[in-house]
Amino acid sequence: MRLPRALLVLLATSLCSVVSVVTLVGPASTSAPAARPHAGDVGPLRILLTNDDGWRGASGAATPLIVALREALMEAGHDVTVVASATDQSGQGGRFSLPPTRLDVRRPEPGVWTVGSGSPSDAVMFAFSEIFRESPPDLVISGINPGNNTGQAVSHSGTVNAATTALEFGVPSLAVSMQTVSTWPEGTVLGGRQTSASVVALVEDLQVDARGGKLIPPGVALNLNYPLRPGAIDPATGKPGGVLAPRGIKFAPLDTGAFLDMDYIPQDGVAGDPGSYAIGLSLPVSAPDKGSDVAVVGAGYVSVTPLEADRDLDPSTLAWLRRRL
Repeated sequence: MRLPRALLVLLATSLCSVVSVVTLVGPASTSAPAARPHAGDVGPLRILLTNDDGWRGASGAATPLIVALREALMEAGHDVTVVASATDQSGQGGRFSLPPTRLDVRRPEPGVWTVGSGSPSDAVMFAFSEIFRESPPDLVISGINPGNNTGQAVSHSGTVNAATTALEFGVPSLAVSMQTVSTWPEGTVLGGRQTSASVVALVEDLQVDARGGKLIPPGVALNLNYPLRPGAIDPATGKPGGVLAPRGIKFAPLDTGAFLDMDYIPQDGVAGDPGSYAIGLSLPVSAPDKGSDVAVVGAGYVSVTPLEADRDLDPSTLAWLRRRL
């Protein structure tokens, strides 16, 4: 994907300043973040916050990453409305419900709506149709997803597709995902705080650069993937005592390899015949494309991949097809 020069300059300026405010976060850290130079120059935004993991448990206790991002955005003064499924809808891509399906919509607490077992796209569509009927939000943010959505996973990710659904309504959007380590749940908590602070800083910088205009050029969503970099090991626990800031931010194309290796194991017959199959999943063993989002996150950087609502081919590829068709 070739990016407009204006978009590259805008994002490079904004995202570089985000890096400067992300610091080492540890369990005992209580220091307030440094004052941002433009903090008084921008006003609050109306933000629709969603995800593909839903809003589950009392006060979202079973989905702490969306809670952390909501709290950070609200502390920054933004008007945040959560609209998400009441169930885990990971891997649902852009699925949406059709008649005669009915959606059970509830409001478990002020500012939070749940859309039954609806998909992430259902949640966004419902929000625009009913909650923001009179006036659309300024920005849609989908996340924070536990686990990166890089490479070809974006086609199947509910997190990413919730963000791109917002483009259908002409509203800019961010998809936010974060690397996790299953054996270090404390890292997810610390990383969630760090990532939330980074997203808040990015939103503010986009506001400043927009100067009252569009936060992001029309028809573009940003897919952000954050690394989780463990700090020094705490001798008392044998686990890292904090998380390190990302090494920086890099624009990266989507990796072209399969994002998961799928295995289908016959349970009552022979492989390749009709019957019941168990599904096995494993991570690919092949090396990621050089410079791709998978490689960038693996090296400890935040990857940023602009995704366009307009999926037409670039002129050179279109010309190649016309010569052959």
